[in-house]
Amino acid sequence: ENCKIIMAPAVIVTGSLVFAVLVGALLLLTGAARGAGVLDKDNTAIASIIITISGVCMWMFWVCSCLHQWHPLIQPLYEKME
Repeated sequence: ENCKIIMAPAVIVTGSLVFAVLVGALLLLTGAARGAGVLDKDNTAIASIIITISGVCMWMFWVCSCLHQWHPLIQPLYEKME
């Protein structure tokens, strides 16, 4: 059997790691604010959920737009100039 493994382009992997690091840093910052007494338990939980959901949604939007540019389904048609 000919089995080919298709790897994601490097830009997808790099961008995904950037999104993961940013979301992780924001979650750590939220935890630090909780530890410093700036946020209470309920606000920390809400902030963590909002940061996680926002990060996942922004990553999905970014990866879809990146992949749509990588293999476009619709290409421009040029008319011949006479």
